[in-house]
Amino acid sequence: MSIDDYLDLLNYAKAINDEQWQADLLEQLNNYEMLAEEKKQVDSVRALWSRFDDINLLLMQLFDKLREQEDTTNSGLWREQMWELKMERIHVAKQLQARYIKIR
Repeated sequence: MSIDDYLDLLNYAKAINDEQWQADLLEQLNNYEMLAEEKKQVDSVRALWSRFDDINLLLMQLFDKLREQEDTTNSGLWREQMWELKMERIHVAKQLQARYIKIR
């Protein structure tokens, strides 16, 4: 829910004089920013893991191509792509490591 939704509910809770609901909504609003930041961090880590998995999939596909057609003119290009993907995977892994250290 957005902040506007919480505020609308808070106004309604005030209108019907439900003090417990008001207190709950105020607590949720106070924690909203912290929860939004946590969700943002979790989403960021999920995106990094997704990219890491995508890189691994691409690497496996390139390994298969090399194994099947090792002596083609494209093998040099595939090796170069694999090198770039490995470097990107290292970069993503370092970002993941940094995120996990910050979360804990």
